[in-house]
Amino acid sequence: MTQSTDTTAPALESAASISIDRSSTAERVADALRELIKSGDLPAGTPLREQQLVASLDVSRNTLREAFRLLGRERLVVYKLHRGVFVRELDEHDVQDIYRTREPLELMAIEYSADAPRERLEELLVLVDQAERAARAKDWKLVGTLNIDFHQRLVELIGSERISTFFQVIDAELRLAFAMVADAPEFFRPFIPRNRAIAELLLAGDRAAAAAELRTYLAEAERLIRAGIGTA
Repeated sequence: MTQSTDTTAPALESAASISIDRSSTAERVADALRELIKSGDLPAGTPLREQQLVASLDVSRNTLREAFRLLGRERLVVYKLHRGVFVRELDEHDVQDIYRTREPLELMAIEYSADAPRERLEELLVLVDQAERAARAKDWKLVGTLNIDFHQRLVELIGSERISTFFQVIDAELRLAFAMVADAPEFFRPFIPRNRAIAELLLAGDRAAAAAELRTYLAEAERLIRAGIGTA
């Protein structure tokens, strides 16, 4: 889905709000840009203007270019000949691959939830509460972010730093997948109660039912996003 408007200016405002000092490594710059992608502040198709980002982030061109290289390896940005670097736009195969990756990890997290402290499970409900408030305020961008945070927090129940870090990249790609959906309220609204159902089932210790709910959830989300690509 091609973005019809240039979102560079507001995105750069968001970039300028991130505290990055001159000693920052390319990894830290990549982390900052990844967070902007994950939050929806750098939507799919956004041009990443080198000169503007160097000034906004107060880093060297070499550092920024290395950050672009790292994000390119994560399939979050793409270089277009004679045009520069852009936030990547996903295709149907990308979406299929994202959900093929998500499902086993999130199902694993449900199994590992048996050993999680109760407060970690209750944190999932807090995120659902926040998403419900954001939906009432019609802040669908925030709803999308909280949805991503919910599933990141779910995967963190596995207790593996490596898996959690890997899943952060999946989260950012997921935000790009959300850009394929034309009607955000219609897409996100049904998944808020489904997130609540998963959290409540985990709190009740019914992991089999939570896993079944998750499988249905992910299949429906993938179907809607791929349908969005087909009509873009």
